[in-house]
Amino acid sequence: MALSLGGTLLLAPAYGAGLFVGPAFGHFYAENHSQAWVGIGIRTGTALVAISAAESAQNQQGVSEAPNFDGLEWLLIGAAAVLGSGIYDTATAGTAAREYNRTHGLRARVTPTAGGPRGEQVGLSVTLQF
Repeated sequence: MALSLGGTLLLAPAYGAGLFVGPAFGHFYAENHSQAWVGIGIRTGTALVAISAAESAQNQQGVSEAPNFDGLEWLLIGAAAVLGSGIYDTATAGTAAREYNRTHGLRARVTPTAGGPRGEQVGLSVTLQF
């Protein structure tokens, strides 16, 4: 889940690429490539269709047979679908990664620690088991 969320946030300034590719990072780690590519395809396809529909709606403003939706409404529908797909992929990435780690015998544990002569040093201990 951290990979998906981190990839989304770090790549978002790059023309919004993080919104399309970032949520799939956790699935790529878990070798769940089909879910990763389906998510990327849904987000990219939905965005392209919404942009195209918005542009078409704007071009038909003066035509009497224009659709009920204007360009902004199509963009909002597309944004909601992209966001929903991204949230789904990010939320399911943690489960996929845990299953992958369990199958391959990988285990990581983070434990808070305190130490030093007077116990004033605090930190985190990371244990990896392969």
